[in-house]
Amino acid sequence: MCIIVLERETFMKYETCENETYNLYTIETDKFKSVHVEVVFKTKASKENITYLSMLADMLMENSNDYPSRKLLERKRCDLYSASVYATNTRVGNIIITNFVLDFVDPKYTSKDMYEESIKLLFQMINNPNAKEGEFDEDTFLKVKRRIKADIEALKEDPKQSSILKAFEHLDSNDIRSMSASGDISVLESITPRKLYKFYLDFLENSARDVYVIGAVEAKMIDKLVRKYANFKSIPTERFDVFLKPYKVGSAKNSVEKGAITQTQLVLLYTLKELTDDEENYVLPLYNMIWGSGSLESKLYKSLRGENSLCYNVSTFYQKYDNVVILHTAIDEANYRLAIKLINTATTAMAKGLFSEEELENAKNIMITSLNMVLDSPNRLIDNLVFKNLVGLPDLEDRIDAIKNVGKKDIVEVAKKIKNISTFRVKGE
Repeated sequence: MCIIVLERETFMKYETCENETYNLYTIETDKFKSVHVEVVFKTKASKENITYLSMLADMLMENSNDYPSRKLLERKRCDLYSASVYATNTRVGNIIITNFVLDFVDPKYTSKDMYEESIKLLFQMINNPNAKEGEFDEDTFLKVKRRIKADIEALKEDPKQSSILKAFEHLDSNDIRSMSASGDISVLESITPRKLYKFYLDFLENSARDVYVIGAVEAKMIDKLVRKYANFKSIPTERFDVFLKPYKVGSAKNSVEKGAITQTQLVLLYTLKELTDDEENYVLPLYNMIWGSGSLESKLYKSLRGENSLCYNVSTFYQKYDNVVILHTAIDEANYRLAIKLINTATTAMAKGLFSEEELENAKNIMITSLNMVLDSPNRLIDNLVFKNLVGLPDLEDRIDAIKNVGKKDIVEVAKKIKNISTFRVKGE
């Protein structure tokens, strides 16, 4: 059964085709000259799953049983007018979203059989991997394993990212928020071609999955092709709460490490307490823009950089599904106490409403401009639809209206729900 919704303002037709083992979501529009396809899997987040999925996503997109070498795969891609296939993993709170992605030129510019040939390729990569007798091809496995290991080790050389992860580790080393997005070295070293293939079979069997397509497409035709090649047999029943529980509020933890770096890496973590839906979606993002992430005009940037020259940059990140806000900056160790004082002063100012209507309007305009740009990106349109299905994310028009209605009082109220739980620094030399 297919359900059709026509968005009159954007002239995009949304259609949902329900199948037993997955749902197909199509966005029909002639705005783009390509067709964008995503097969989206959802898996419980854990240290093991993050690492295994880093390996698996790369393995499946490196080659396949039909195209067992990169050269053969590239030749096939050329036959499809340089169609691209790739995979990504993203942790979203308590789950890992794995996207297997296909982009190909709108067949009206090439030939009509490109619909079938391109979609066939994507599902060949997912469902028919380069494996024999219950294990992945060893040469491909070792190549991918070296690449993932290099990604994990490279993170240690990034002062900003490594210090943020260490801050979470000091807070709770077993919490999923402290895990690297690329995985864990000890888990990686334990993976074998046979273990990975066993994980792959379990992944196909138990991970919830859906298919998303955007372009000048007809839903019924796409539904027919996906049914033909998807070949998903199981009906996953496991469901996860996407949002991680907030950290408990208590005395803020103060931790420090010594590092072989020039500048001190300073990280402050803030937990969020009992936010409403509007506060999660609109008020907190606006607060964050005014406070630290919006522009060179943010409170923290003007105070730490503009007025006191303590740093080159200061960044704040609102992690909605982790129920946390992260602040990071790099300073000279001698300026640590002054930096903390200025950060606390800026935070207190927000809670007292010491910001202007102009600052609030500027933040609103940045958010609204960003949302309007979604309409120009196939990837972001699909992302919006994925999160609408995942957590009930409102439509763009409703979100824009809600942003416009946020007032200073709302910002002040949400400021009371932000609590510092950790101050961590890696001391520079």
